[in-house]
Amino acid sequence: MERVYDKHFFVCENKRAPGERVSCGNQGSEEILKLLKKKSVKAGITYPFRIQRAGCMERCELGPVQVCYPEGKWFKLQTEADVDIILEHYFKNDDPSAYEHLLVKE
Repeated sequence: MERVYDKHFFVCENKRAPGERVSCGNQGSEEILKLLKKKSVKAGITYPFRIQRAGCMERCELGPVQVCYPEGKWFKLQTEADVDIILEHYFKNDDPSAYEHLLVKE
């Protein structure tokens, strides 16, 4: 089957009620998604790349989490600087040494 996207980046935006299990949406993931989308367009990172929201991916305690396919790499972006690093060194140049600290290691 033909691959539609070279990188398909999902940002968990799941929100739970206060007092329930932690969730990515309550840890700033909505702002991360907004930054990723806005800055990716400015940087010319468009098709064959896609950045989109996702529901719960069951890794909330590690969050806010993002995952990219087809590699299946998990990330924890928390700041605008993290977004800049991912766009430049993962999407544009694929320099793992520059974004290694943003990978979720379990």
